[in-house]
Amino acid sequence: MAQENNDIVKLKPIMGVKPGVYLTGLYLLIIFIILFIVFVHHGLVNYGTILIVTTEPAGAAVRVNGVYLGTSGTKIPMPNSIKPNETVNIQVVLPGFESEGGDYPVPGRVFGTRFFPRTFKLEYTLKTNNPMGVLANAASEYAAWTFGGEPTEAWQVPLVLSEGAYRVGTVNNEILKAAARFTTTRAALRDIVRAKTFLDNGGQAPSPAALTNSISDMLVFLSENPGTASWLAGLLPAESAAVVRESNWYKNESLPPVALPELETGTARQVSVSGLLFREISSGLMISDTPVSKTLFETFLTENPEWQNHYIDYFEDDPGHPTQVYGNDIVTGISWYAADAFCKWMTQRLPASMSNMEVLLPSQADLEFAEYKGLFAVQGQVGWEWCYDPFAPLNFTASPDAIQAVGSPERTLYGRQTPNSRLVRASLPPDFRSPIVTFRPLIGSRE
Repeated sequence: MAQENNDIVKLKPIMGVKPGVYLTGLYLLIIFIILFIVFVHHGLVNYGTILIVTTEPAGAAVRVNGVYLGTSGTKIPMPNSIKPNETVNIQVVLPGFESEGGDYPVPGRVFGTRFFPRTFKLEYTLKTNNPMGVLANAASEYAAWTFGGEPTEAWQVPLVLSEGAYRVGTVNNEILKAAARFTTTRAALRDIVRAKTFLDNGGQAPSPAALTNSISDMLVFLSENPGTASWLAGLLPAESAAVVRESNWYKNESLPPVALPELETGTARQVSVSGLLFREISSGLMISDTPVSKTLFETFLTENPEWQNHYIDYFEDDPGHPTQVYGNDIVTGISWYAADAFCKWMTQRLPASMSNMEVLLPSQADLEFAEYKGLFAVQGQVGWEWCYDPFAPLNFTASPDAIQAVGSPERTLYGRQTPNSRLVRASLPPDFRSPIVTFRPLIGSRE
């Protein structure tokens, strides 16, 4: 067998330093660099202190020197622009609650902050002088989320209403009744039921007895509002919906008859203002025979050019627009805001004899009554008209103050989808413009 030749490498001294000495030094330097990176570098680059703010209720925004850094209940790294033991201003803010905070010297640390940073903890109990307003704000967010439909895996709906109920504890249930008018998804139903149990238990988890009382209140509310059996049957999962449909409640449910007023006899009062003919539909209430003409609306824009961006002339942009339904003489493509501004402008054009009157957008009820009296001028025509009313998908009862406090992200439209369909309501956000949406003004008492 041939003998293998092995090359032997011998390190030479460097500047008289033996290899064993400078290799040891090199290894120690590498170890030092590693330890520096692991234990010191992180603390030099970062401040090395974690701020933990706990608030009751939770979810408040945390600001350090006026800059938002996170929310209460989370770990917030302090910015490295702060010098060690520098005094900083920390504020916690939650909508509807009084802000809390103050000036604090925040200790820093350099060594080992990657693995065991220094923590600086603060605790606050937030107070509010307007718990009803806090819940109303949460209900307004709830209303906006319900227009997005059922959540999906990629799009989740926050439980904003029950979170608001948890924050305020015990308040009057009228805001929940107003919010119930937007309960059109299962996620919204879950949120409002959770909110109800929180309100009935001061923001705490319910006891069996308290949960029974909450369920009893919910059943009373359902019994007071016609159509709730059909609403639940269309909202619950299939098995639960089948139980509702088999119940006597569902089978016996019927809407109460609508009591229509008797038509008045004689000649109705009428007045012409800027080319619009208004006819009286009840004492002190007059509605335009037709929607506003394009010519008149453009006169308004000439005097108020700031509203030009709220108007699209679909005929001018596309004369053959397939969805234009009203004809070239009726204005379309206006936002609700522009229509409302037009009415205020028209008020200034009323004759002196009508100084106690004003021009308004009609409510849905006004248009329904005008239709009932045969004064709705677009009979058989597809299209929609802006109403003054904020839109709610459901007609559950609630106090007017609560309804106004909750509001709605959309405004009501009244019209028909097909030439032979009955007049119904729909909705759009007030800043939207459409080639099939117009408006007609109403004259009413300033009261």
